Amino acid sequence: MERIFYNALAGILKNSYAQLRNFWDVHHSWRAAYETLPQSLRTNPEKQWKDLEDYGVSLILRDDPNFPALLREIPFPPFGLYYRGAPVSIKPKIAIVGTRKATATGLATAEQFATELSQAGLEIVSGLALGIDAAAHTGALEAGGVTIAVLANGLDSIYPRQNSDLHASIIANGGTILSEYPLGQKSYQNQFLERNRIVSGLSLGVLAIEAPERSGTLATARFAVEQNRDVFVVPGAINNTNYQGSHALIQSGAALVTCANDVLQMLELAPGKKTDVRSRIPTELLDEDQKVIVDILASNSDPLHTDEIIAKSELSDSAVNSALATLVISSIIKETGGRYFI
Repeated sequence: MERIFYNALAGILKNSYAQLRNFWDVHHSWRAAYETLPQSLRTNPEKQWKDLEDYGVSLILRDDPNFPALLREIPFPPFGLYYRGAPVSIKPKIAIVGTRKATATGLATAEQFATELSQAGLEIVSGLALGIDAAAHTGALEAGGVTIAVLANGLDSIYPRQNSDLHASIIANGGTILSEYPLGQKSYQNQFLERNRIVSGLSLGVLAIEAPERSGTLATARFAVEQNRDVFVVPGAINNTNYQGSHALIQSGAALVTCANDVLQMLELAPGKKTDVRSRIPTELLDEDQKVIVDILASNSDPLHTDEIIAKSELSDSAVNSALATLVISSIIKETGGRYFI
């Protein structure tokens, strides 16, 4: 029922994030929030839900345990995600973004990176736009991989229409088309910017290919930095305007990459290239409890819940919680969904 009433409320409010947040902060229930609306604004929530089903669209809310964990932790996470195709998996993802007016070289580069990163086990996230986005999705599909397209409009329409076949291929091959916008919501300029925070938020990092000086790619990179994600940039000719924004990102600290393996190594996902994460941690600054916890997390490939850490460390609850808090504040470990990792 919460999903039914969220969908109705999102449609009425045109998915205004500020208004949805205000309703949630007051009521902590979408049904309760909807029922405060005057009769003149109310719709038919059950019919609107049936419309979703008729379009083959599903909805997952932020408090659902299957909501993407990385996306839940970003500033201004969406309250809900509409999607067609497969639910978003927990597998690692990389965003590949760039200009719509890409050169032939840029398109080939995006496709090659997407193919090789897909073959390495990463899912490719992009925005289904013309140019670099489409090439990234295509490269993932050619590798037999999974790709996710994040749209800036309701899922009852495809934008741009030129990518209708690509849209269908993504779903047919186990991928996902998703949006935070309800059915009927057209794409306005501000929504492309809002969409970009989801593209980066789903991903471990953002790979920029051909970003002009004024480009939505630069906004995606800024979101990535705010979300504590890595930013990778493919460089180009200094006199090519398609790379002016790319080079500015490199000058501001983004990682220059020339092949997929560069990305994999920096994410410590390259086969045979992983380093012991403990080698990058200033252990001389840690107390004994913190060292024990770092050793436990470093020796486990999956994030661990507090209870698991307590059991493995044999430390007291208070000692573990104190050490975890200090390690998080020091940016030595991260927490997502109640689980910790280095």
